[in-house]
Amino acid sequence: MARHAVPDRRDRAEAAAFRMLLAALRAPSRERGVRWGGRLGRVMSRVAPLRRRVALDNLAAAFPGLDDAARRGIYLRMMENLGAVLADFSRYGRRNPEPLSGTVTIENREAVDRALQAGRGAVLLSAHFGNWEVLGAGLAQAGYPMTAIGGRQRNPLVEDLIACYRSRVGLPSLSVGKSLRPLVQALARGSCVASLADQDGGRDGFFLDFLGRKASVQSGLFRLCARRGTPVVSGFCVREGDRWQGVLQEAIVPEPVREPAAVEAEARRLAAAYTARVEEAVREHPDHWFWLHRRWKTRPPG
Repeated sequence: MARHAVPDRRDRAEAAAFRMLLAALRAPSRERGVRWGGRLGRVMSRVAPLRRRVALDNLAAAFPGLDDAARRGIYLRMMENLGAVLADFSRYGRRNPEPLSGTVTIENREAVDRALQAGRGAVLLSAHFGNWEVLGAGLAQAGYPMTAIGGRQRNPLVEDLIACYRSRVGLPSLSVGKSLRPLVQALARGSCVASLADQDGGRDGFFLDFLGRKASVQSGLFRLCARRGTPVVSGFCVREGDRWQGVLQEAIVPEPVREPAAVEAEARRLAAAYTARVEEAVREHPDHWFWLHRRWKTRPPG
């Protein structure tokens, strides 16, 4: 795995600011911290509108029947939600983090049990939707062998801080670059690997229908699952007041394949099934998804 460059002054300043923000959000009680996080999100949506134009353009394309006021309302509630997610994540940094049973309820955990029975590990795929962090962490605290896998962050100090926080709630975290070796090793140990696959997949991705347009879906993880026969469990967390309700869906189980063309077709099927589940969740709770991402950045050939 490639190593990060030595952190520079900008990296240190960003990490220090992030650490201070997390400390401020975890200082009060959890309920008050979540409210503070929501207010912070609302303020940021007006004072420093992070990619607001990108979000509103995405919403206009996905929901052409909504007027401008409705799309701005979804954007505002999304920012509030992100602030609440950050507030909950900040509490992972406590010296003795409280049990997450008071934060999240996870339905159908048996889906992970059934997926792991095959002995090939399992992949838990959520999306940048609701509180994706608490889903994997909640399962880890419930005794499941979880490992979080994510892409490399631009700032290595922030990446290390996130990994440290996750470890404090029992969720070991690995960052991968172009190599999927850490993921393969975790699956070989019988872990349930938690990851997200709803961002732009680049030129090597599968171009699939998503919210009315062709979107590039990250393909490497699905190719790996197709080759190994690793089941893919999807799950999403919905906010209910100050708590989160997580629901796990039954595993998408790969068909046994050997020929390269069959592996590619099976990987595409897995990716399409996952993408359809993400779309269903987004259409039901549009203010829970991360509209700030340039999801349709890579266009199909031609």
